[in-house]
Amino acid sequence: METKKLFKVKIKFKTPVHFGAKEKTYNTTQTMAHSDTIMSGIVNAYSLLFGKQKTDELIKGFLDGKPAFKVSSTMPYIEDKFFVFKPMGLDLHEYVKSDDIKKIKKVRFVDEEDLTNLFKGNFEPAGEFLVKSDEKEKLSSTFLTTKERARVTIDRATSSSNIYYFSHCQFKENAGLWFYLEILDSALENEIKAAIRLLGDEGIGGDRTAGLGLFKPEFLDASSKDTKESEYYMTLSLTNPKDSSEIEKFKFYDITTRSGYIYSKGDFGTKKKAVRMFSEGSIVKGEIFGRVVDVTPNGYDSHPILRYGLAFLIPLPKGVSFIGEQNI
Repeated sequence: METKKLFKVKIKFKTPVHFGAKEKTYNTTQTMAHSDTIMSGIVNAYSLLFGKQKTDELIKGFLDGKPAFKVSSTMPYIEDKFFVFKPMGLDLHEYVKSDDIKKIKKVRFVDEEDLTNLFKGNFEPAGEFLVKSDEKEKLSSTFLTTKERARVTIDRATSSSNIYYFSHCQFKENAGLWFYLEILDSALENEIKAAIRLLGDEGIGGDRTAGLGLFKPEFLDASSKDTKESEYYMTLSLTNPKDSSEIEKFKFYDITTRSGYIYSKGDFGTKKKAVRMFSEGSIVKGEIFGRVVDVTPNGYDSHPILRYGLAFLIPLPKGVSFIGEQNI
């Protein structure tokens, strides 16, 4: 392993995108892709480019606790502003110029730079975002729209038709999603970036055969980002702790269940084992690593099926205020 390199990867969508909110449910869509979805897409694209042997070697590194790279979940960007998840337990009343509790509760994302600087200035809720008061008008309009497409299925036996609706997101100009990419093995940097570019051509999310989810990635070097040690960290990825000592470090958190179906060459209908994960925005005291989980279904022997659960952490600034806690 060589020097780490950190990138912000802008996902510039060419077409609308659908992120499944619930299995076999098409008329609702999420507005982001989780870290396990991003990793699965990258590894699948890597296998298309570089073949089974190299992909097996890549996967073995993850299983051995020596990953070649790590990713976060996706988060919104608007123009030159990169938003991250609102830290769970964050006492927004300390920083927000608003008495509207409902508006404050709706906030899901904060500007990463503002969080690093501990919200210096006046801030107000703008939908799901916490923004500076003098930028509210510019950023208050939604950064995406959700639309529905009609779909028709034909019964092979009776030839009868059934109409259903498929929801998708359309991002506004100069807005989209982004994620962190940390290269831990620089010898594989170009291959990993090539896989992400291919993923953009193949598409991410649902209904890719209809042209949804196509994007162009832009890699922005963030290696100079201050990653000094901190007492508390926030997760930017879905995380599955590797042992009980890591579980005990979680102070504020939500837990979600991840399942879904296998997406790889020649197999699109077998269901993976479900696994519980700590959600993005969770707060841990001290650093954790996480793990990759084997979710191969019983009786499935084509190849191992893994769920990515490595922790992608950013340090929280000293003095951040949490509900029911003294400033830390």
